[in-house]
Amino acid sequence: MNEADTRANYIDPALKKAGWGVVTDSLIKREFSITPGRLEGHGRRGKPLKADYVLFYRNTKLAVIARFENTKTWGVFSKNGTPVRNILHPGTIVVMDLSAYVAMPGGAEVRALVVGLLSKKIFIERMLVRKREEMFNIVNKTQVVKEEEVKDDLPLTWMIIDEAHEFLPVDGDSPSAESLMTVLREGRQPGASLILATQQPGKIHTDAITQSDIVLSHRITASFDLESLDKVFLSYNSKGSKALFNSMPRVKGCAIIMDDKNERLHTMQVKPRVSWPGGEDPNAIREIEDDI
Repeated sequence: MNEADTRANYIDPALKKAGWGVVTDSLIKREFSITPGRLEGHGRRGKPLKADYVLFYRNTKLAVIARFENTKTWGVFSKNGTPVRNILHPGTIVVMDLSAYVAMPGGAEVRALVVGLLSKKIFIERMLVRKREEMFNIVNKTQVVKEEEVKDDLPLTWMIIDEAHEFLPVDGDSPSAESLMTVLREGRQPGASLILATQQPGKIHTDAITQSDIVLSHRITASFDLESLDKVFLSYNSKGSKALFNSMPRVKGCAIIMDDKNERLHTMQVKPRVSWPGGEDPNAIREIEDDI
């Protein structure tokens, strides 16, 4: 996605939603010069500094949006970017590591923007594939001469997002929220699905829980998180999530599964992990094994 796409898909709709260019006496000016350029001597000036957007209200400048110069350091946008179709292959797991943005100023928003762009593109591509499949089925059912099906190599896609409350917060204020909510609400038909993982269900958007077909939760104790889970658990058990967790065995790996399709609650125990525990807590005391 280039700068023009980002403006058209994200910034322009956000400005319009906020009333800019719609409310009387409000005005948006793009590529607006805010400085005449640096003095270079001999009556010459350098390239003028331009803002991507300048917002006016009653002929008064109220806000300047000049962010695209900063985006060059993100490594996100490129004229020769990788198409989504080149990333997704049947039977293949693709890992997008966005941890490099943690130490960057405004890194949280950049990560959310990347997740939002990817999820939107995947949803659109799957919509196009599904539409072609449906057209093929309609034609073959209504015509005597059958057409040969053209196989598409874009598979049904599962997007697995860790720390999901950062990308789909309870207030919906994130560059990725709208795209993820679209996948959550409308992704089943085109074949785009989500798996959201979080340790703070109370901070994730309510629809992320109520719109999910399956909710799996290990034991939690914070009342804020318990109240969030009760939005679905109380539909199948009047005791509430706190009582359900208290009734579970006190063994590692125990969890409750809410199955919305079958309208039931199940208890389960996850097998101990055998892979390297990358998310394990650090330990300041080294364990000593006795040689006996």
